[in-house]
Amino acid sequence: MADRCLKRIFADRSGKLKEAATLPFEFLNVGAINALYNRWSSTPRLERSGIPQTVRTTTVAPPAPVSTQRKAAPKTRQEIKLLIDGQWYDCAGWAKAHPGGGIFIRLLHGRDATDVFYALHSYGPNGADTAAVRLAKLPKCEAPEAAEGSAENTFRLPLADSATAEIPGSATPERDEHAKELSMNFQEFRTKLENEGWFDRSVGQEIWALAQVLGLCAVGSELAWNGHPWLATLSIGLGMEQAGWLGHDYIHGRGKWCEFMRLMPALINGHGAGWWSEKHNLHHCFTNHEGLDRDVAMEPVFWLRSPDESGRADHPLRKFQHLYSVPMLAIVFWLWRYQSARFFIRGQCADGNPIKVDWVEVGAMVANYAWLATLPLPVALGSVTLSGWLVGNLVTATHQCEEIMPTDQAIGGFGPGGKGSAASGKTWAFDEFVDTQFRSTRDAECVFGPAETWLWGGMDTQLEHHLFPTMPRYKYHKLRPVLKKWADAHNAGYRISPSTTILKDNWTTLRDVASV
Repeated sequence: MADRCLKRIFADRSGKLKEAATLPFEFLNVGAINALYNRWSSTPRLERSGIPQTVRTTTVAPPAPVSTQRKAAPKTRQEIKLLIDGQWYDCAGWAKAHPGGGIFIRLLHGRDATDVFYALHSYGPNGADTAAVRLAKLPKCEAPEAAEGSAENTFRLPLADSATAEIPGSATPERDEHAKELSMNFQEFRTKLENEGWFDRSVGQEIWALAQVLGLCAVGSELAWNGHPWLATLSIGLGMEQAGWLGHDYIHGRGKWCEFMRLMPALINGHGAGWWSEKHNLHHCFTNHEGLDRDVAMEPVFWLRSPDESGRADHPLRKFQHLYSVPMLAIVFWLWRYQSARFFIRGQCADGNPIKVDWVEVGAMVANYAWLATLPLPVALGSVTLSGWLVGNLVTATHQCEEIMPTDQAIGGFGPGGKGSAASGKTWAFDEFVDTQFRSTRDAECVFGPAETWLWGGMDTQLEHHLFPTMPRYKYHKLRPVLKKWADAHNAGYRISPSTTILKDNWTTLRDVASV
């Protein structure tokens, strides 16, 4: 599997790291300079120059003495090394330039990032090869010392002895071995799907998906302008809901078409692609990892684990969360609008690093608000609320009642460690990507026919999406039996339940945590 994507593109485009020369420093005898200065300054300046002091009209202050303190040594660059296709890469210089933000790269230091790389990046068969070309230019390096100097220990840095027992859900040697084997078999499975054309996009299906969104919004606008507010709210609300699913597909997708259509979520829903990519890709990389996946860290509104379990402060609302959970999710699209605007206004990622503002995307968001301003106020407010309620209740269901994986790391104010730091400085447990997806994600089997399947927008095939995010969503239902057969053959633990059961289990989880 080594360098398999790169070999498809070019024979050898590996980057070379140029070593900068270090200039020698000559340290002056500061004590001798100060002694000479004191002797010199004890004689009046005009006497030293031979000019009579009677003509002196001004007094010149002596220069400040030379400091005897040396400047602090420059900080050393943080080591960031990732393993992809059996090759270690030095990513310390690339972290800040990474289009998805540097936080992903820093969190994966010392770990095998092969499956994460192929899941989320453009590497050739999924529509573009941009990421693969960039990867080839990164400097190659040896394994980090903490990885015991060999490529055999590639799935995580070893936990400190004192930390292993303190982190619930820490990997066992048996589970580690199974996860490694599962990952290797999955890479072969992905290659098979690539060769069979599963990542190719269909022009007809792309046009049909976009036409539904534009048609619903256009019809709804016409109804609103002609005095039919209820029908207008329903039509635009459904159009916005479908725009959410379709925009999700565009942002994950690779290739010229998806790149061009990344503005669609901003135009229809006011959701920025830059904010969404950072938030959502963290969810994909570290699914259900508490403190890293913000989709499962929603206190003080929702608790998925009791305060005793999570170690976070309690709140009186927890006792009632199962009662207000369903209606409360109506604020989802309003919250995402706020977070999208704040992302650009603050100009920084969740980890505090600055971002480059995409003014074209900002303009698309402004255009969305201009469109809403042409609608009657009840229609505008109702459409956003309805679409957010539909998406909120469906998008949360397939993860929240599944396994939550505690970590000792936290970002953006979530998790035991607060904002941007680990709780205690210990190495944190990170479960291997493929194994994590099967443990944290469940497929939903729609029970009310095509209309319900349409409302789910592809999220009923959540596991297929998490394993292959760049695959077109309209191929997931055909992929489901293929994936199930592969999972059964490799003891991966594929799970599927009726949609009604999943929604009920999600509500039951909130009720059980509320009753603790």
